[in-house]
Amino acid sequence: MKNVVFATCHSMPGYQPDDVLTVAALEARGCMVTPAAWNGSFAPFECADLVVVRSTWDYFEESAAFDRWLERLKTVPGVVCNAPSLMLWNSNKKYLLDLAERGAPLPPTRLSQPNASSLAAAMDEMALQEAVVKPVVGAGARGLTVMRRDDPASLDRAVAALRHEGLVQPLIPEIRTLGETSCTFFGGEFSHAVVKKPAVDSILVQAEHGGRTEPVSLMPGQLAIAHAMLDLLPEPAIYARVDIVLTEAAPLLMEIEVLEPDLFVTHDAAAADRFASALLA
Repeated sequence: MKNVVFATCHSMPGYQPDDVLTVAALEARGCMVTPAAWNGSFAPFECADLVVVRSTWDYFEESAAFDRWLERLKTVPGVVCNAPSLMLWNSNKKYLLDLAERGAPLPPTRLSQPNASSLAAAMDEMALQEAVVKPVVGAGARGLTVMRRDDPASLDRAVAALRHEGLVQPLIPEIRTLGETSCTFFGGEFSHAVVKKPAVDSILVQAEHGGRTEPVSLMPGQLAIAHAMLDLLPEPAIYARVDIVLTEAAPLLMEIEVLEPDLFVTHDAAAADRFASALLA
């Protein structure tokens, strides 16, 4: 019987709804699965045959400690999914700049220091009157701010929300109308996709901000683009989510999540079995 540990966090120590289904699929295959908070005792991870990092959703609040935890995972005797080195790379959104250098179709993006003059300079460099800035260490759109160049107060709000450097990008209007498409891959193979749409007058697609999510079928060309983006990762991912916006001009990459992503398993009846199979493979 394989001992599988799902890494969670102290503030939400149990399984998330997606993970309940995946745990059941693993248990049906003879595994013993338990949750353990990354910011709790390290003993469960040392004893596991397989560590699956799933809902470590408060990591950005203790980013230095979390990085040390990921480094420590490199020393455990069991298998860790995803690879700690890949998750470390993904834990700071500056990875998007790496992907852009590899050819990823990012929106125009600039790295900014957390002060108003640096934010304004980034907007001026891209000739933007309206932009969004997101902290390089964060999750769930926390710290994301919409700024207007003619509204100094909006830059001050952005500075207050940033605790680290930020990535400045244009506001993509299609996020409001078409939403953001999330493509989930297991073992490098496409599993399923959903479209996430924000509430009225918002660009935040997360459920906690009023967004809604529904399954969607991809056209062959769209799937090929998502696959191509996945292939830009510096090393293979056992599970990954590719977030794209299908603008009229061309698809744009928003994120590739290989660290604690919501995989939307509940939106596809066979997804949990596919995930379990990929983990055990």
